[in-house]
Amino acid sequence: MQCSVPRRWFAPPRVPVRSDRPKAQFLLSVVSRLAIGEKTTGMLTAYLFDQRHGKEVEAWTDALGNLSEDQLLWVDLIDPSDEEERAAFEGFDLSPTDGLRIRDLAARATLELYEGQIRVTAVAVSDEESDPAREAVVLDCFSGPNWVLTTHMRQIAVIDDFRTLAEGVGELGALDAASFLATLLEWVVTSYSRAFDEIEATLEEFDVATLDRPRRDTDQQISVLVEVRSRVGRLRRSLAPHREVFAALGHSELDLLSTERSADRFAKLVAQVDRALDSARDAKDAVVSSFDVLILRTEHRTGEIVKVLTLASILLLPGALIAGVMGMNVNFKASIFVHSPLFWSVVAAIIVIALTTLGLARARKWI
Repeated sequence: MQCSVPRRWFAPPRVPVRSDRPKAQFLLSVVSRLAIGEKTTGMLTAYLFDQRHGKEVEAWTDALGNLSEDQLLWVDLIDPSDEEERAAFEGFDLSPTDGLRIRDLAARATLELYEGQIRVTAVAVSDEESDPAREAVVLDCFSGPNWVLTTHMRQIAVIDDFRTLAEGVGELGALDAASFLATLLEWVVTSYSRAFDEIEATLEEFDVATLDRPRRDTDQQISVLVEVRSRVGRLRRSLAPHREVFAALGHSELDLLSTERSADRFAKLVAQVDRALDSARDAKDAVVSSFDVLILRTEHRTGEIVKVLTLASILLLPGALIAGVMGMNVNFKASIFVHSPLFWSVVAAIIVIALTTLGLARARKWI
């Protein structure tokens, strides 16, 4: 069954842009300046994979020009300067018409198919960002026949983990570029699963703290739940568009680079996105459950307060009644309250009634 991709995902074939100076000299200048840290703000790492192992390479431009069929080059560029961005576009013959999207905080997951190239814009979750509103990091991915270029503004923990696992012995070089891209994007979806797991762990700690020791600042606790609920919504809205992109890449007939192997990987990736979306739904339900726990604990505390006030009223009510009766304007003799045991009898009766009431409350486990 054929799958149609919205027209906005397609773009005309790329037209290489030539530099005023020779490309090799231009790229060598940028790479050299990057190595010594001169006027550069980003970090570039390049890995060359074959069927036996993967290794980091310094001269990625030379490796790109000498790639064999059983080799794969992955270049990862973090927070590139304008010159570094230009070098990447020159080196991989990419069209710079719209440039990188890594600085666009409102970017969403999209797919663009070109002649001999695939561009996937994904959004990952950064573990290092303390502000939940800025934890989403745009990941711009380009894929050719046997190379993959990834760019992003900040460190992404899952990409670092993938880089660590990719080094050394492995058969990543046996993968085609589209399959390697699918493997990389699996870790992007994993970043969302980690975020949802963190949210559930936070809510669990919130529930335990609420049940163990109720706090007086209920409004502040509710504001915490509101922030968590907003974060879940942002993450889910950021994750959902990936399903559409991966579903399109799951049909190998849509572009010239995809294979049945890569299409199968992207199909599994769609299922992984569905599981992550289920985790988002569970996290949303967990927020509601935490709110219920907070309300029940607050009601329980309120009930304890009402219980103490009610008991105090019961203890004092009989004495107040007797005192009221004895204080009525009754025509007693003037000497009745002078050195009379009647006053002390009333006091004793009040104490006995109070102690009896207290004993009855304890016997019925009211207190």
